[in-house]
Amino acid sequence: MAIMNEKGLVVTYDEQMAESAKRFVNFCEELLDTPADLPQFMLTLDADLAGDFEIRQQDRQITITAREESQVFYGATKALQGYLIQQPISGLFYGGIQERCFMIDMGRKFFSLASLKQLVQSLALFQFTHLQLHFSENEGFRIESETHPEVVSPEFLTKAEIRELIAYANRHFIQVIPDFDTPGHLKQILKNYPQFQLTMIDEEGNYTKDPKALDLLNPEAVELVQDFYREYGELFSESCYFHIGADEFVDFDQIEKYPTLAAYAKEKFGEDASGIEVFIEYVNQTIDFVRQLGFIPRVWNDGFFRLNRQEKLSLSANCEVSYWTRWNQNMAPVETFFEKGYNVINHNDNFFYFVLGEAASYTYPTYEKIATDFSLTTYANNQVVEAAYLAQTPAIALAVWSDIPDALTENEVIEAVFWLQAALSQKVYRQEPLAKTDFQPLFSTWQKTNETEEISK
Repeated sequence: MAIMNEKGLVVTYDEQMAESAKRFVNFCEELLDTPADLPQFMLTLDADLAGDFEIRQQDRQITITAREESQVFYGATKALQGYLIQQPISGLFYGGIQERCFMIDMGRKFFSLASLKQLVQSLALFQFTHLQLHFSENEGFRIESETHPEVVSPEFLTKAEIRELIAYANRHFIQVIPDFDTPGHLKQILKNYPQFQLTMIDEEGNYTKDPKALDLLNPEAVELVQDFYREYGELFSESCYFHIGADEFVDFDQIEKYPTLAAYAKEKFGEDASGIEVFIEYVNQTIDFVRQLGFIPRVWNDGFFRLNRQEKLSLSANCEVSYWTRWNQNMAPVETFFEKGYNVINHNDNFFYFVLGEAASYTYPTYEKIATDFSLTTYANNQVVEAAYLAQTPAIALAVWSDIPDALTENEVIEAVFWLQAALSQKVYRQEPLAKTDFQPLFSTWQKTNETEEISK
């Protein structure tokens, strides 16, 4: 069977590959707005293939063979990428990490549907599998809420737009992950519910409220948060994962500044308890709640198994851990999570954190740094783990954090991270990295889609 279009594209495929062939043709039609001198693509399935996909080129025919439909699509985009930059790609490819994720902080900075679709296009070019939407932050809440409309920022995406984005991403074999961070990072929500803010002692010794932290001992506060997980669990029901955050709740090294936590912990867990147990108890309850909604929960690493705390309660085993940093040496090394049996997502902030305005002492990551210095076994703070631990590493993830939202425009952000995706894709597939300039023709081709007001639905 074959598909031919007016732009010079010919795709032949096995009968069971009709859907993947259609998606690949649609992707090419979006990317190539003028007729192109393209080779013929042949898409085939082989369930016994040793790798994820194989690319073979002979004259003007490129054959992509893969174990499943999604891998056929990734192989086809990899082959198209090589053809467009005139760097032919061939061989058997096995992704060193099966999921490639991109997280974008749309809580602090509004990103339009058109910008997010543009991002999906580049993610597809570089075989990314997941797009994580961090839609709630101290500074903003960016998706329509029907249960609590009072928390939503003036600029937001409607649920209809999110459904459109999910459908668009799915057509590129990219799954959208919801990211609602609690029990910290809640200032935008809690300014509407000051009675649910956590009590703390300020530097002068006065009792006050932490405007961004949830009072974990207030059942009504916990129920409010569960309302959001329930509402967005329904919106993102097609996703396997739900990222529930759990980072930077309080200063974990000064938890004694939160007297209600310490008092409750000592009463429930014994005099040796510090208060961090209350936080862990809440996270574990949230993990269970989100699992009941049908998701695999993911959490950030920085609050668990800290070296200066003797926890009387430990993080549930029923989650995956996004390991992003060890800037504080009291944070557990990444090996701790591996040894305890967790799946660990590599969010290495030294290489993968694109922080707008280069806030918090970050500098913008570069194509060259990832291509030259990063290896799949390198975690935050240059922790290098044994290759065997890659079996417990389901995903690797780039991240945009919008700390200074106006430092760059939406378009500048989306274009800047194109190069990071290019570098990481080559690392995942263990290719010898090309020079950044080799990708300029591909960037120029992709960039043209920015010139239209909105990518076609």
